[in-house]
Amino acid sequence: MPQTYLTTLTHFTHFLTAYIHTLLYLRSLYPRASFVTSRFHNTPVHQSRHPAVCDWIRDAVSAVRDELLSSSVSRIAIVIFSTDTGGKATGSTKIMERFMLDVSQFPVVEKGERNTEIEWEEGVDAEDGREKEKEKEKAPDADVDVNLSESFRAALITLTTRCSQLSPLPPNCSFNISMELKDEADIDPPIGHPRPWIPVQPSLQKTGRKGGVEKRDDEERTQGEDLGGLRVTPIRTVEAGVFRFETWVEEGRAKFELGTAKSSLASSGLGG
Repeated sequence: MPQTYLTTLTHFTHFLTAYIHTLLYLRSLYPRASFVTSRFHNTPVHQSRHPAVCDWIRDAVSAVRDELLSSSVSRIAIVIFSTDTGGKATGSTKIMERFMLDVSQFPVVEKGERNTEIEWEEGVDAEDGREKEKEKEKAPDADVDVNLSESFRAALITLTTRCSQLSPLPPNCSFNISMELKDEADIDPPIGHPRPWIPVQPSLQKTGRKGGVEKRDDEERTQGEDLGGLRVTPIRTVEAGVFRFETWVEEGRAKFELGTAKSSLASSGLGG
C-alpha cells in the first residue's frame, strides 16, 4: 500500500493506542492481570482487557486524530495524577507524571490534498472487493514503512526501559489524555457540541498565545506550575520521512514531595 499522509497518520494513531495501553500496564494503573500481552512492530506490548478502558482510549485517540488533521496540535500528554489526599476531602489533583509526545513538526497538509489521497486509495482496489476484505483483516502494524516501524519499535522498547527506572506511583492514581495547541493566533481550542475536550486544570495551562491581545502591565502572566515537571527524562525521537516526533516523561513536583513526606514519616518512626 502506498504511504500517504493519511495512512501514516493512521499508523501513528495505532502506535499511540499501543503506547497508552502499555504505559498503563508498566505504571500499574490497573491490575496487571487485566492486560493481555501481544506483539506490535515485533516487540511485546500490553493491552487492557477491560471494555470500558478500551472504549475510552479508542475514543480519546480518535479525538486526537481529528485535531491532528487540523494541524493544530503541538504536544500530546498522557497525564498520570493522584487525588489521594490522605483522607482529606480537598478535591485537589496532584500531577505525578506526564508522558509527552511532541508532534509540532508533523507536516501540515491541506484538506484538499488529504481528500485526494483518500479517493486515490479507494480507487486502487476496485477489482472485486476482495482486496478490501484483506485490508480489514490486516494487523494494525501491517504495511508500515520499515524505517517508521523500526522507530515505533525502538520507542516502545525505550518506554519499557524508562518506566522500569521510575519510582513507584502512590495508590489510587488515574490518567487522562490532554493536548497542547500550537502557539499561533489563528488556532482555537476544539469547542462545539458534543465536546470531547475540556480545559485542563490551571496548573497545566500555558500563558497567552502569540498574536493574541497583549496583557496590560498590571496583569500578571503566569504559567502552570506543573508544566515541565521537576525531572525530565528523554524516551525517544521517532523520525521517518517527513514525520518526526519526540517523546519524554516529566515527573511532577507532587511526586517528589510525596516521596519526601514518606521518608520523613519513616525516619520519625510513625510510618506503617
